[in-house]
Amino acid sequence: MYGGRIVGLATPCLVHGCTIRNESNTGVYVRLLYQPIKSQQEVFERRTEFQLAKGGETHIKEEEFDKGSFQIRETIQTIEVTRTDGRIQEINAPFDKVNSIELDWLFIIDNANILSVKRNS
Repeated sequence: MYGGRIVGLATPCLVHGCTIRNESNTGVYVRLLYQPIKSQQEVFERRTEFQLAKGGETHIKEEEFDKGSFQIRETIQTIEVTRTDGRIQEINAPFDKVNSIELDWLFIIDNANILSVKRNS
């Protein structure tokens, strides 16, 4: 009989694509930063920036980074929101409630916070 312990790996808690909904009273400026991809010679950093009107919603599709012989699925690292009053807020990975690899996770911007909500459906 085997007396040793079995050690498993934790499920990755990553967001590759998302929907961002603005439920605040004003428009906001959103900056989405991806986890840097490192190679032997360089570091590739990517971000997406956009205005999101009051009541607006946008979908960020998952993106792949081509490494020649293989592709890497980019991982969302930070969502940063600039409010009309100049206040900057951010939410960083690992995001609340994410317990697996997510391709369309819902984030809601309200008047006070950026909320990691659920799988978008």
